[in-house]
Amino acid sequence: MQRKEPESIGDVLRQLLVANGGYKRIKEIRLTQEWDKIVGPMIARNTEEINLKDGILSVKFRSAIVRNEISMRRSSLQKLLNDTMHEQIVKEIVVR
Repeated sequence: MQRKEPESIGDVLRQLLVANGGYKRIKEIRLTQEWDKIVGPMIARNTEEINLKDGILSVKFRSAIVRNEISMRRSSLQKLLNDTMHEQIVKEIVVR
């Protein structure tokens, strides 16, 4: 029986997360936590609720003006969010 080289705990956890889809969920959580930094203070102040699951970002705004502005600029916001995360995390944005 041939011995395997020892693996670091970090490598084993990373493999486990990737195999079970946990890595993607961690990225989704991180994006929602960093929302304020990414979008800036004005949009962050008017954000009432944000949720990202399976690539669909659902955002509820307090202000109709901000809601309309984001609705018109969905694609540029999606690009900004994905560029910030260095990965295609957001596939669609739903504005409420």
